[in-house]
Amino acid sequence: MIRLEGRAVIYGEVWFDEEPPPPAHAGVDIIEYRCRPNPIPNARTATLLSLQTDLTAPPEAIVGGFHGGCRYLVRRAEAKDGLRHEVIRDAGDCLDEFADFYDGFARQKALWLADRHWLSRVAVEGQLVLSCAWRGSKPLVWHAHLRSGRTVRLAYSASCFRGMESGYRSLVGRANRWLHWHDMLHFKEAGLECYDWGGVFADESTPERAGINQFKRMFGGQRVVHYECTVPATPRGRLWLALRERRRAWHPPRPVPALRQGA
Repeated sequence: MIRLEGRAVIYGEVWFDEEPPPPAHAGVDIIEYRCRPNPIPNARTATLLSLQTDLTAPPEAIVGGFHGGCRYLVRRAEAKDGLRHEVIRDAGDCLDEFADFYDGFARQKALWLADRHWLSRVAVEGQLVLSCAWRGSKPLVWHAHLRSGRTVRLAYSASCFRGMESGYRSLVGRANRWLHWHDMLHFKEAGLECYDWGGVFADESTPERAGINQFKRMFGGQRVVHYECTVPATPRGRLWLALRERRRAWHPPRPVPALRQGA
């Protein structure tokens, strides 16, 4: 369980098929079940969509599911771009480096900045995996993943190329696809079975959302439905949720992004 301190309560995040300790021993006020395959009875529940790639398939079958243009760009990057794949063994050691890179990307696209508190807590629990595509001494793309059991989920993706010349933009675009492919190979070799693409937007009414969804579909993942369920674990948590719902009735929250953000 990932414990997060809120303004008045302590949250516990439980991902995919993980089960939390009994409420009396959880040490949190509210349990948030993330990406559950089935809803939890009597819980406050939201539905999310995502794509997943089966990592138990042979590598040639995985890459064979990529759209043709995506396969071409990955192979070109492999053959000609001189990229290096790095997976950070201890994510906490490079957390600031990643977050600074991501924040530069986010400012270019007017996105929320990296949630450093969440990232640090995931790192403390040993569930954060950072990866990077390098060319020489320059990082081109960073990815951040959450690992839970046999599943790994893309949480952040960042690449800074806005305002650069077209050749460099094309290089970074290839590096991003190449990094996803090598991330999948790494996780497959580590024994994981499922690569979750961090959600897709149900509403594609804006070019930004449609573009993110189209990018993820290039990798041929299968569409899945996730359930986000919130359950109070203490009387304090129950009171806080009631107050939060009353506040949201007056001030609806901003839409939840498909990722914690990035593409």
